[in-house]
Amino acid sequence: MNKVVKIVSILIIIGAIVFAGYKLMTDDEKQDGAEIVKADTSQDDGEKVEAPLPVKVISVKKGGLPLRLRVSATADVWEKTMMKSEVRGNIQSIHSSVGDYVKKGQLLVKIDDRELKLELEKAKTAKLKALSDFLVKEDTNMTTSQELSPEKQKALSVVKEQYLEALDLFSKGKMNETAFEKISDEYEKSMVFSGELREEIRKAQEGLSNATLTVKQKELDINRTYIRAPFNGIIAELTISTGEIINAGQDLLKIVNLESLYLRGYALESEIRHLSVGTQVRVRFDSFPGTFFRGKLDAISPEIDPDKKTITIFIDMDNKEGKILPGMHAEIDIEYKVFEDVVKVPIKAVVSRQERTLVFKVEDDVALWTYVDVGAKNDEEWQILTGLEEGEQVVVEGQLTLAHQSKVKVVQ
Repeated sequence: MNKVVKIVSILIIIGAIVFAGYKLMTDDEKQDGAEIVKADTSQDDGEKVEAPLPVKVISVKKGGLPLRLRVSATADVWEKTMMKSEVRGNIQSIHSSVGDYVKKGQLLVKIDDRELKLELEKAKTAKLKALSDFLVKEDTNMTTSQELSPEKQKALSVVKEQYLEALDLFSKGKMNETAFEKISDEYEKSMVFSGELREEIRKAQEGLSNATLTVKQKELDINRTYIRAPFNGIIAELTISTGEIINAGQDLLKIVNLESLYLRGYALESEIRHLSVGTQVRVRFDSFPGTFFRGKLDAISPEIDPDKKTITIFIDMDNKEGKILPGMHAEIDIEYKVFEDVVKVPIKAVVSRQERTLVFKVEDDVALWTYVDVGAKNDEEWQILTGLEEGEQVVVEGQLTLAHQSKVKVVQ
């Protein structure tokens, strides 16, 4: 009985050794979890015929290989506003709806101005009365104005020159506000005492100036009942209805100019060395998978967020067709460096086996295991330093299960 057990044990050990040896041989033909398989074979008159494996190939090309920095961004527009009413009144008419394209200066909303026109007529009447009172007193008190003495005229001229010189310096930022106000006060006092401002002072005393200002204010309020587009754009929101009574400061509508679109992105502090105004960028939106848009780096913020360690960048891009909407998420590829005239292949063409990089070249419908030295790469392509020449055919799909000298069939 013991002898039988020993024989069985020996057979089990031999079987385990054979199985382990088989595993070691087959493991060398695996790469990245994908098992290398030979092409299917079939029996034909007693001879095995290798069936070709389907693969896709590309022709090796030379060209530029851009290095890209990827940044997440959000679309926004420079020109957008929620228009508010500047006067109280009744909405008389609305001339646009949500989604309508409007041009700068186009009438959007009209507020009933009848009450304001009545107030304007009252203001004009008050102005006429004040003007009448002023003219009557001016005629009654009219006297021959006394001419200033040469000394006073000279002094007034000096003060006026000092004021004009101070005004020029103040407008250029070369004089502070306190010093300018002091000279300005002296000038106004001199003008009053000289009689130069006599008419303006009497108008104010008779209420004519206030009446004139009231008329102008009412005329301005009437103009404000015409709500016009401040720029070309699309109506994005409408918050009022015809006949509604609104107050000053109330929201009316929102207008957005999609042609003023830009992207706001955030790059890491460590990536600042790759950023330069004017750099061309490639933009991809979640809303348009597989489609690339072009733009350029338009501005870089001078500040870094101390908490997030990021810097804000602004991308300018054409949106005349209005495809991109504010709020859309985008991925920006900033092409900060380009290797010119290099041999390159898609990244998926390169595989790694036995800690070496290689590709499968196709010659006469046979896949050849070819070691290559690689250089720079981006998210799409890899530079080939040695091992490939321009024009050669390499496998880009189906290579994970190929063995050296496998027969292949190129498919589209």
